Amino acid sequence: MSVEFTLARRAPRGREKRDFYLVLTGTAGPYGEATVSVRTVPRRAELSCPALPEAWIDHPDPTGQGLIPVDDRTRLVVAGRQATLTQNRRALGKEDRALRIALGDRRYAYLAVGTGVEELRDEARGPLARVRIPLRVERRFTILPAADAVDVALALILQGADMRALTVTRAALIGALSFLDTGKGEA
Repeated sequence: MSVEFTLARRAPRGREKRDFYLVLTGTAGPYGEATVSVRTVPRRAELSCPALPEAWIDHPDPTGQGLIPVDDRTRLVVAGRQATLTQNRRALGKEDRALRIALGDRRYAYLAVGTGVEELRDEARGPLARVRIPLRVERRFTILPAADAVDVALALILQGADMRALTVTRAALIGALSFLDTGKGEA
């Protein structure tokens, strides 16, 4: 049986405004209260949920702001195991542009499956979690029956990561806006 829940963006309060870029919080179905916090310095997102394994993602670049970038310097840890991340940013198809995650003996793909819809899949078990991002103020999760606590923790912590490269359209749009905003193109 599927489980559905929503994590909503909470405006950082007081000192949080300086330290946090994003805070998503809500009741994650049977897992209880869950919060994904994205810090600005250090660049780190952490999952806080007593019923789920520890999960965090970080990046060593201290100058950036926003969600945690995903590249060869990104570290993702779930349940004490560091993941290996790979992505073909030159691919044209959504399946081929998926973020590939190796976590112990598990092999995942995190990909865009529609407009504002992303999905976490396991190589052996198939789809595990679907995330709908209607207006960037909340994330609506559907956790599928094959998912366990490690899968749910992974799906939640990935909300702190920058997933703009999952589609060619998003990557091109962001690249163009970045070029117009700073006057510099990417090398």
